[in-house]
Amino acid sequence: MTAPIVIRVLGPLALALSSMALQAAPGDKTMRVYSTRMETLFIRLDVNGDGRLDASEVQGRRALSRVLKRQNNRSYLLLKDLRLQDSSPSGPRLKRHFRKADLDQNHRLNRQEAKRIPWISLNFNALDGDRDGSVTLEELWNHQRSLAPPQRLP
Repeated sequence: MTAPIVIRVLGPLALALSSMALQAAPGDKTMRVYSTRMETLFIRLDVNGDGRLDASEVQGRRALSRVLKRQNNRSYLLLKDLRLQDSSPSGPRLKRHFRKADLDQNHRLNRQEAKRIPWISLNFNALDGDRDGSVTLEELWNHQRSLAPPQRLP
């Protein structure tokens, strides 16, 4: 009896996750597939639907148990704990690359400057939210947030 419920709940979520993966940079297909599989696994293992995996839910999954042990002062995993940090724009690393690429230091990347960061260059039109011919850090973060599934708070 529980299988149809799981399929019905998992179906739209898996579909949403796979469509998000297709919108990512075309060069990292292996990482997109891995991320999608990890997110789908998280949803499947979250049997009580509280948006977190505790020790009993990751039991028998060595990789997830290792990730759980790395959580400081926390006895559960969130979906964000399983996401690949290098596959999307974030924090200090993105700022450092952005500053290096921003040759005229106007806090915007034009098409020429964007060529210094290949995934921005490949997705320039999608990232240029206000269609002004340049990409800002704010536009990158807005795009990242738009691709992320909503997180249920525990």
